[in-house]
Amino acid sequence: MDEYCIVKQRAGPLVKVFSTDRACFLRKNGECIRSRCGPAMSRTTVDKLELRLALFEYDGVFHSLTFAPENLPANRKEVQQIWNTYLKRLKRWGSGRPVDYVYRIEGLHDSLHIHVFLRNSEYPAVLVRRLWDWGEAYDVPYTNAVAKKKILQEDGYRRLARYFTKERPEVGQHPWGPSRTLKPKVPLPEVKTSKTGRIYVPRDAVILPLEYNEAKSDWGVYSYSKYLSY
Repeated sequence: MDEYCIVKQRAGPLVKVFSTDRACFLRKNGECIRSRCGPAMSRTTVDKLELRLALFEYDGVFHSLTFAPENLPANRKEVQQIWNTYLKRLKRWGSGRPVDYVYRIEGLHDSLHIHVFLRNSEYPAVLVRRLWDWGEAYDVPYTNAVAKKKILQEDGYRRLARYFTKERPEVGQHPWGPSRTLKPKVPLPEVKTSKTGRIYVPRDAVILPLEYNEAKSDWGVYSYSKYLSY
C-alpha cells in the first residue's frame, strides 16, 4: 500500500520536491490534492518569487534603474507612475506583446530607485538603458554560462528572490510586483504516491542547498530536495 505522497514543482530549470506521509496530502479527490500541494511549495513570498524568477531560466538580467538628482521623485507614488510610463515604453518597443517581468521599488536605505528582472533575449540591456531617460541604468546578467555559474553560487534563484524582498514594504503594499503573465506559466505540481517516500534526483541534476531538509512532528514526516535539472 502506498503510504507517502511525492510532490514535485518545476519552474524552468528549478525543481522543488517534497515527500510526506501526512494524510491530507494522500487523499485523492480530483484537483483537491493539487490545491493542497500548491501552498506547500509557496509558503512564503520568497518561495513564490523564487519560482517566478526561475521561469526566466538562464536568460534574465537584473536591472537597477536610478534617478538623476533633477529627476528624483518625491515619493514612491511618483516612482510608481514613472514605472508605469516606462513599462508602456517597453511594450511599445515590443509591438504590444506581453512583458514578463518582476520589479520592486526601493528607497529605504538609499535614494528611490527601481529593480526589474527582464529577459535579455526580449529586452537587451542596451535597450533598457536607452529607454530609461530619468537617470542611469545598471545591469547584472543571469544569462548563458554566466547565469548557470552565478545561479549555482547564489543557491539557485533563492538569493535573488531574497534581494528583491529585502526591504519591508509599506503598509498595504506588496514587497514585489510580477507581471500578470508569469503566474499562469508556473506549472501545477506533479503529485504521485510512493511506498518508500524516497525522492529521486536525476544524475545530471545539480542539487541546491536547503533551508530545511527533514522534519518529523505530530503533523507528519517531511523530506525535501531542490535542484537544477538543466
